Amino acid sequence: MSVALHLAQLHKQFSEKSLKNTSKYPLMMHDEQWASPCELGEVDEQGFIQWQGTLQQPARSLSDLANALDLSFPADLSTFYGHMYGGSILATIDGNQVELLQAWNEEDFDLLQQNITGHVLMKRKLKQPETVFIGLTDQDDLLVSVLIQTGEVCLEHVGKKTHHVLAANIEEFMKALVV
Repeated sequence: MSVALHLAQLHKQFSEKSLKNTSKYPLMMHDEQWASPCELGEVDEQGFIQWQGTLQQPARSLSDLANALDLSFPADLSTFYGHMYGGSILATIDGNQVELLQAWNEEDFDLLQQNITGHVLMKRKLKQPETVFIGLTDQDDLLVSVLIQTGEVCLEHVGKKTHHVLAANIEEFMKALVV
């Protein structure tokens, strides 16, 4: 199964779990200036809107960013960020709670690329292997990152080298996630 199919499946599972547990799709604080194609229905009394993962049309790519940074990103990285719009997906892997980052809208995808650029430049300055973050954990300074050189999905503390391999690649990582 491709990363695109795994991602769609994770979004579906996350939505179904939210519906089962709360009778609502996942919620995001609504911002009129930050609309997304994945928003559903009306804003509730608390200012939240329901959302469901939605295909990016057309799909976006990180290839221009990789070229600008003179890197070769693992191919699945573009699919991970450029296939669907949505909020973060909460899951577990290896006993770790993770929050998979997703682009909420086109502007968010552009901001994401800026953040990736800053992260890669920081890694270069620290003379560490370059990584691209794809998620957060329940620890403030612990990221889920893809090691660019190998494609492995790892844990890394901010400003430090990766220290624990979660999966050999993004596809294996996504297969191992439990929503």
